[in-house]
Amino acid sequence: MGTISQRKLADGTIRFRAEIRISRKGLANFKESKTFNSMRLAQKWLAMREEEIEENPEILLGRSDVTNITLANAIEKYLDEVGNEYGRTKTYCLRLIQKFPIAQYIITKIRPADISEHVALRKGGYAKLDLKPIATSTLQHELLHIRGVLSHASVMWDVNVDLAGFDKATAQLRKTRQISSSGKRDRLPTTAELKKLTEYFYRKWQKPVYSYPMHLIMWFAIFSCRRESEITEMLLADYDEDNEVWKVRDLKNPNGSKGNHKEFNVLEPCRKMIELIQVKSVRKRMLNRGYDKDLFIPLSPKTIGSEFRNACKILGIDDLRFHDLRHEGCTRLAEEGFTIPQIQQVSLHDSWGSLERYVSVKKRKKTIELDEVLPLIGEE
Repeated sequence: MGTISQRKLADGTIRFRAEIRISRKGLANFKESKTFNSMRLAQKWLAMREEEIEENPEILLGRSDVTNITLANAIEKYLDEVGNEYGRTKTYCLRLIQKFPIAQYIITKIRPADISEHVALRKGGYAKLDLKPIATSTLQHELLHIRGVLSHASVMWDVNVDLAGFDKATAQLRKTRQISSSGKRDRLPTTAELKKLTEYFYRKWQKPVYSYPMHLIMWFAIFSCRRESEITEMLLADYDEDNEVWKVRDLKNPNGSKGNHKEFNVLEPCRKMIELIQVKSVRKRMLNRGYDKDLFIPLSPKTIGSEFRNACKILGIDDLRFHDLRHEGCTRLAEEGFTIPQIQQVSLHDSWGSLERYVSVKKRKKTIELDEVLPLIGEE
């Protein structure tokens, strides 16, 4: 009934497509498929789905019984229906939740005690998946993602999920500080750290086989105030050089990223980084990775993140993340006297509240500016 085929992507990655085809006399043919990163996952899904169809033939008529659906299968169905509306982070989190014991519970039978057990498991680490303990703020996000699936099941699938019980459980967990909201992070790179990173990445770029111009990417992130994931999804065609704006598609948003396109103002330091990144020799080396030539930075966001983390480790720079470069960019704009609305035109933050901490900052005595950066990367 089911088959698995594989195909090779442009970057050399192998994908496995599991497909079920059933021909029925007098009825429309049934066809269903999913793509996975490994043969093992494709085989597992195929076996699970074939068993579901055998136990519930109504699936072949386009009607499936979701009364006794497990959280793992509810997540799968949820992602099939609305997964494209959200970013990679939420999808990754839901995929991870599918691997925990709570995912095997039927969604109509999930009790507060089950939620508490999941929280305790995550706080203690999960050796089976080689996962370390996570922060209370991360746990709160995880429970919100689970609630999102349960709420969708309640409204769209007409399943009697105990959302009130779930909310009472999370309220008590918050009250006892088992989960919490994210704290405000205020780590900014120092001038010395930025110089070290710039010089380190520039030295690495001197190797002809190296295709990640991190010495330019890190400064583009600062001057554009862009997130790591946005940088590798920006299209060259969306850059309006005449009006000095660049459209960012599917911008991260709590209410869904799909279709949330916004333009940010390209200021002079950012424009200079754009020019340097588009130099033919730089672009040729990036395109050697095999990614889409229509992208501004045709590289992997995960690799950009790992390159940054590895550099910090080698250079002895503690507790600095690539995302902190976005905060650095916003802080610089505030130090230059930009108002909150003016900062928003670059950073594209939705709320003024998320930018309040920037407008009250004191101007630092010393920050490394564009004219000091250029000599460090061979642009005298």
